[in-house]
Amino acid sequence: MMFRPVLAIVLAGIIFSLGGVLATYFGGLPVASVSEGEGGLRWVDIATGIFVVGALLWWTLVGRKGRPTLLRGAIAGALTGILSYPAVLILGELTRIAPGIDGAMEQAAAVSRLSGLGFLTTGFAAVPTMAVVGVVSALLLRPLYPMAKGRDPALNLLRGAGVLLLALAGGLVALFIWLTVLPLDRERVLGAGSPAEAPNYEQALASFEALRQREDQIPINPRCASKLLLQGSREAPTVIFLHGLTNCPAQADKLAPKLFEAGYNVYVPRLPGHGAADRMTMALAGVGAGDYVAATEEAIALARGLGGEVVVSGLSAGGVLSAWSGQQRADVDQAITMAPFFGLRQVPVWANRAATNLLLLLPNVMMSWDPKNPEGLGEMDYAYPRFATRALGQFMLIGEVLADLAEAQPPLAKRLSVMVNEADTEVNDRLVDRLVRAWQGQGAEVEVKLVPLALGLPHDLIDPRQENANTEVAYGLFIEMLGGAAP
Repeated sequence: MMFRPVLAIVLAGIIFSLGGVLATYFGGLPVASVSEGEGGLRWVDIATGIFVVGALLWWTLVGRKGRPTLLRGAIAGALTGILSYPAVLILGELTRIAPGIDGAMEQAAAVSRLSGLGFLTTGFAAVPTMAVVGVVSALLLRPLYPMAKGRDPALNLLRGAGVLLLALAGGLVALFIWLTVLPLDRERVLGAGSPAEAPNYEQALASFEALRQREDQIPINPRCASKLLLQGSREAPTVIFLHGLTNCPAQADKLAPKLFEAGYNVYVPRLPGHGAADRMTMALAGVGAGDYVAATEEAIALARGLGGEVVVSGLSAGGVLSAWSGQQRADVDQAITMAPFFGLRQVPVWANRAATNLLLLLPNVMMSWDPKNPEGLGEMDYAYPRFATRALGQFMLIGEVLADLAEAQPPLAKRLSVMVNEADTEVNDRLVDRLVRAWQGQGAEVEVKLVPLALGLPHDLIDPRQENANTEVAYGLFIEMLGGAAP
């Protein structure tokens, strides 16, 4: 007699697991393969996490009572939809447990924040979907239980729980709709546009000297000062490289000389809020999307004054800004966008706008890149070990406005290039695909260079001090993309 209830619990877990995996797949979450996940999200973690949560809840609400009613099944399913968020993320973190209490607490905090973000943006779909799976489980597993006699004493309590869960699902639907339709602050992101006249060579140099003097007045890491390498010719093309979030111009201190040797002027500006001598600064929390756009426009103006073609390139957050220049600036000859951070990998495309508004509305939180080493990044002693959640929202805002602009009008830059690293575990490539398709839909030619998964290059494929860096390959690919602007 004990065999049937145990079998029912296992089968319930399997049904919940299958339902959750199918919901994840059709919901558009980017998951790579069975065991190798992207950004910590693996199919094996999803299936296992939902199975464990679903089986435990089935045993608690149904198995111990022997009453597989539709109401009990629906409640077990809805709770599985809620509790599976942290369960899946915890399983993903088990392979990289941080040593010490501080590291473990940082990991736990990261799991709770990502769970909350995922639940508030996709929970409106997950909760009712898993409730339906719970009803199906009750129908399928009823034959394994003996018919219960008499009235269920917990019926009123279960009905109350069902009403509360229904109200929760309704609230999540309302929250998601509100976050999705909430207008984006587009004006901060549009920029001033391409001016009719560019500064002359002397004015461009004076602009850079003024910038460096301003940097000298603030406590920045000397390695993070803006850098300008000039050829003797005033017709040489200029490559602008925009660094990633929490990094600084030191990210390109090996790339810049290589480009210079190839005949390019190279300008690597320091983005606002970056490069501070105090690496635990919270400055990034106060920098807005408009500040980053203005810094990009200032860099383009300087490069135009140098006389030759202008190439705007960038990685990650800098990739967002280079993509923006490709859409908005007719005076840009080529925009090279590398692994742009348009959104979190754990959030599907259709929920990205809601996630953007949520990050901009919630209080800022500083989070460590590496919970195992919350105050350092190895040899990268110039980069911040923490990032601001508000900063993520600012770049996601630029990305969402950029997507709208790309759907409505053709990009203005003369050439568009996009690099997608198949081994990247940080950015949501489906959002990159969305932008490429929008540009192509406007009749633009877009060069897309895929960096093969087999190369195993990290998200930051530019910084030579990054773990698993292979700059010989990465820089070679970068220079290939510059072919149209060869000196």
